[in-house]
Amino acid sequence: MKSIFLLPLFLLSFFVQVQAQDPLNNYNRAKTLISYGNYKDAMDLLRPYMDEKQFGNLSNYATFYFAQAAFLNKQTALAKASLSPLIENARWEKIEDVRYLMALVHFEEESFSDGLGQILLITDEDLKKEAENATYNYLKNASLSYMVGNIAKYESNKGFLLALKEQLERQTVMSSNDRNIYNQIKDVRVEGQKDLTPQVKRDDVLDIAVVLPFNYNGGTDVRRLNSTNFIFELYQGINFAIEEARRKGLRFNVKSFDTQRNPDRTRSILADPFFDIADVIIGPLYPEEMDVVAAFSEKKGIPFINPLSNIDDKLETFDFAYLFRPSISSIANGVMDFARKNIEGKRIAIAYSTATRDEMLAKKIAEESSRFDYQIVAIEKVNERNIRDFFDRINLKRGNENPRTDMVIILSDDPNVASPTFGLLESISREIPVLVMDSWLYFNFANFEMLQSQNFHFIANNTMKFGSQELEDFREGFYAKYKVYPSLNAHLGYELMTWISGTINNSRGFDLRNNLNQMTQTQGKISYGLDFRNSKNNRFVPVLQLQKGVLEMK
Repeated sequence: MKSIFLLPLFLLSFFVQVQAQDPLNNYNRAKTLISYGNYKDAMDLLRPYMDEKQFGNLSNYATFYFAQAAFLNKQTALAKASLSPLIENARWEKIEDVRYLMALVHFEEESFSDGLGQILLITDEDLKKEAENATYNYLKNASLSYMVGNIAKYESNKGFLLALKEQLERQTVMSSNDRNIYNQIKDVRVEGQKDLTPQVKRDDVLDIAVVLPFNYNGGTDVRRLNSTNFIFELYQGINFAIEEARRKGLRFNVKSFDTQRNPDRTRSILADPFFDIADVIIGPLYPEEMDVVAAFSEKKGIPFINPLSNIDDKLETFDFAYLFRPSISSIANGVMDFARKNIEGKRIAIAYSTATRDEMLAKKIAEESSRFDYQIVAIEKVNERNIRDFFDRINLKRGNENPRTDMVIILSDDPNVASPTFGLLESISREIPVLVMDSWLYFNFANFEMLQSQNFHFIANNTMKFGSQELEDFREGFYAKYKVYPSLNAHLGYELMTWISGTINNSRGFDLRNNLNQMTQTQGKISYGLDFRNSKNNRFVPVLQLQKGVLEMK
């Protein structure tokens, strides 16, 4: 019996001696428990070692690991209280680890500025990379307004910039300031993030993604589109050009997507594997879709082309965003170039519709005119009810010999504005130039050749070259296929696709930007011309006038 009781006594004596020989046993065991995820027991073991009088500098380490265990155990208040004394000891060799842990505590409590402030003090490069990754993980869903408002303070933190960049990419609509910020940070990456490797072209096939809002007015069935749907008309022209190019030996791989004018649907479309090989994206059209595609194309390095719009304020900061038609600035430059070469006086009157393009264009022309000492005598918003009043105010009416202007500009595609304007100018003999958009050429009520004076001049907006053999061939071929003559949008779709296939192909290569810069101003297949040299929109904006039934460039 005595031997039985002696064994436990011996074991107890043995462990007491071991503990006496290794006073750090529980300290080391606590660190092991932290790695196992047993935070509570680790904290209990560390408490005795936090006594500075007994353990000296070791107490600082014990306090740090205690705070770490508390943080991992979701006791952020306790972790913060434990770290506070260590933060004051700036000379301690582990101070940067303390700052990093304190930053994590602040992030967990969503005190982002306090956390980011601690990271700014970290100088160790490896630890800074960890802190930047943590910043990204915690702030990727933070308030966008907070991120934008603090970018100047924390722009050295790549994790902050990456989180902000991804937040901006998720926005349905970006403000001008947001787009400027995005353009500055779009290439940022943090340690461990994979570089985007551009796709290497491995064949001679032109891969085109057509991303358009076929059902822009609701609906989901592309098989039931109305023949007057302007997107369908555009696509008919695109498809006709593709079939024509295929007959000439060019190889295409085309896939179409219906955005339904829905940003969320547009995002899901961009997840399609086809975009891993796409050389170019045609579309979309509307601002809420363009913001989504613009950010995506920037990330993937795929050019996308808005086929119809003139408004570039959302696209000017993106490297891969194009307008097929002239931008607001290009149109304004074309108008002022005409005025300087053809108008003797310096007075300009501008009327514009409520359309966004027309309002922006009126403002831009007014700005450009001041550079060349022109006087804007009137700049007014007009409609079918007050367009006559506009002409009265500038004294441009029958029998008046003292008009207040030397040139009139009417910015509107509305036939209800065009009709009374045409009727008014029929009775005026004075040859004061009236510049209108080229869309007026398509209004069936207007016979411009019958005017007593050829006042009307037409601002080119990828204007078709009426009377050319190429245009007649297209119209007759289109009619033979569809049993209807092409609409204006079908003309534009055909010209767009012909331009794309002539610019990027197996013989020229598939780098759109490089190829455009090497090309001179070119005559379009069925339009007056295209010029994309060092530009992301068509800079060729002549002003046209009817001369003996033929449109001529002034």
